[in-house]
Amino acid sequence: MTEKNNKKRGEYFQSIARHFFALRGAPFFLSSKELALIARWEEMGIPLRLVIEGMRRSFESDRRRAGSRKKISSLSFCHLDVLKAFDEEKERRVGRKRYFAARDEKREAAEKEVERFLKRMPPELNYLKEPYGRAHKILVRTHIDEEEIEKIEEEVEELLWLHSPEEEKVKLTAEVDKEFSFKEEEAVELAKIKLAKKLREKHRIPHISLYYY
Repeated sequence: MTEKNNKKRGEYFQSIARHFFALRGAPFFLSSKELALIARWEEMGIPLRLVIEGMRRSFESDRRRAGSRKKISSLSFCHLDVLKAFDEEKERRVGRKRYFAARDEKREAAEKEVERFLKRMPPELNYLKEPYGRAHKILVRTHIDEEEIEKIEEEVEELLWLHSPEEEKVKLTAEVDKEFSFKEEEAVELAKIKLAKKLREKHRIPHISLYYY
């Protein structure tokens, strides 16, 4: 990664953190899980302005709830609103009618990729059979539970990390730490995403979330 790309990536993380702290208030730090979520948004190509828009929507929606005592304490509460903002941007670009057709095409594409993977899954990846089987059952429906799909996507990344050689985990964690100078637990969370991306390319492991299609 070039110095210019490093700087751009750093600005993406810092801007999201700064806006989140302004909306939430103290404590003024992000957990390792929250940093991993930002890395995932970046990997998905979600522009900074749409992440900020999604965060603002989450906080505004929370404030409007009559008698709500719930406080948004984690960036994860903003995840679906960020994805919705990203979705709406795509809708504006392609037109509403075409967008919903494309949405169904995405679901069908994801379902075919998941089905293909289940049929040709390498023996060393058999631990992914159960979550991908669950994902396939959801994707064959016309109306899908996107929150459940997102949870399975995260579960897959956790499993890829859990079943990887220890030396590979150490190597990738060290690379992330060198790039960002994070705490160990923060570096581990970003290393998980990096490792998942590497294994997906190697074994043609498809994404489950429609936002990748």
